Amino acid sequence: MSFCINPHCPKPKSIKESRYCQSCGSDLLLNGKYRVTNLLSAKGGFGNTYEVIDEHKITKVLKVLTYDSSKAIDLFQQEANLLKQLNHPGIPKGENYFIYHPRESQTALHCLVMEKIAGIDLEEHQKQRGFKPIDYHLALDWLTQLANILHEVHKHKFYHRDIKPSNIILKPDGQLVLIDFGAARQVTKTVLAGGKNTGIYTPGYAPPEQSRGHSVPQSDFYALGKTFVFLLTGKEPSDPKIYNINTNEFNWRKYAPNIPSRLADFIDNLMAEKPIDRPKDTKTLLKIITDIKANPQQNKKTKNSPPEKTQVILIRNSVSIPDLLSSSYAGFWLRLKASLIDSFIVIIIAALLGGYICFRLQQWATFQDLNLNFDIPKEIWVYYAAGLSAAGTTIIGFALFIAAIIYNIQAKINFTHEHIAILTALGLGIVIKWLYYVFLEYLFKATIGKMFFDLSVTDSQGRRISFARANRRYLLKFISTAPLYLGFLLAAWTKKKRALHDMISGTQIRKKQ
Repeated sequence: MSFCINPHCPKPKSIKESRYCQSCGSDLLLNGKYRVTNLLSAKGGFGNTYEVIDEHKITKVLKVLTYDSSKAIDLFQQEANLLKQLNHPGIPKGENYFIYHPRESQTALHCLVMEKIAGIDLEEHQKQRGFKPIDYHLALDWLTQLANILHEVHKHKFYHRDIKPSNIILKPDGQLVLIDFGAARQVTKTVLAGGKNTGIYTPGYAPPEQSRGHSVPQSDFYALGKTFVFLLTGKEPSDPKIYNINTNEFNWRKYAPNIPSRLADFIDNLMAEKPIDRPKDTKTLLKIITDIKANPQQNKKTKNSPPEKTQVILIRNSVSIPDLLSSSYAGFWLRLKASLIDSFIVIIIAALLGGYICFRLQQWATFQDLNLNFDIPKEIWVYYAAGLSAAGTTIIGFALFIAAIIYNIQAKINFTHEHIAILTALGLGIVIKWLYYVFLEYLFKATIGKMFFDLSVTDSQGRRISFARANRRYLLKFISTAPLYLGFLLAAWTKKKRALHDMISGTQIRKKQ
């Protein structure tokens, strides 16, 4: 049987093995040696995939680009060049690239002949198994294989950009093969600088930066993590049971209860929201997987742990893999001591800034003309303002600030210079406290007090919290404060040592072992 690849052919399938298509007259012997025998897939957005035999009767795979655009052609040629360079059992070998001209057609078809991979993709594999989760031993084996494949790809300054179960073939001998390099991207200075690139991605598997057109090599790690969530839970990453689209919460672990926590933490780290929080490169990836395979149930460092395995850097802030995987929840008294240090630091900063700003304001004619009527000499107003700013960092100062504004609005009293001066000093303390907690926990995962006790603020999956979540956590602390700080005391009673604001905002505080 022969098959015509002319996209406009009315009857592409032919029983007779003639040289030319009897429907459209196009040549059926492509490039003088390939005959198409079957259509494998027409679901690709850029073209079709066929099965062909060459002059030696060896079965190959033919990809045909039917989308006529310069960008699509560039990507297709890039895939062809990449597959010719790579030599790995987990990557199909590219054999031949040529251009085919159908009869009476103005559009040339770009063709790529590749090695045919026997087997089924992991999406179909899971479907045939009734979407039963794989066990963690197999997961570690497959992770190792795919990490080695990615190491080969990244070594040639490329990254895949479309890793998902349907693009991974499982051969009968157990070897995994990564296919469909049509979206592969070369690592360039533009990419490393955060430049925008072609928006090719699969929703549910692609990382946030890729959906915005800013993929990087670490984008492959995110997609790899999502792929293993699917394999370990039997559920698509977008399944409402494990993903809440409203809160962007991703809770998959309860559907994979039998895997070691170290492996689960590692997969969560692959899916970190920011590329900088994922493993640095494929060498790091392989070292981490090797360490987990050697000690899948290890919960903390041992005296005999090899130095090279305990120094694998995972994320910014010098947090290593063993540190993260062996972290525990911070207890109430530890959090209290860190909180006291933070409160002292914030009060000192607010007092110094409040006093300094007031000192500078005294140079202004407008300030010198103020008629302050609360029996405070202007000479010591600097100290008074410093005290008000320090008070603004406390819950009492915050309450006074809100009460003063409400009172003046309800009483319809115009704000005088005195009112503005007092509210400004209180407000300065409020702003300083907000900046201190929100930005430090967002940028560095910890305030100075928490850093002193080796604590870090994360989301429920152990990942860095977003700026919005840091704000939400900070504002919810006011709920924890009322009444009588009971919301904070919950940290002493709950299993994960979480205060009320942690529970509502989906955060937790971890202590490294």
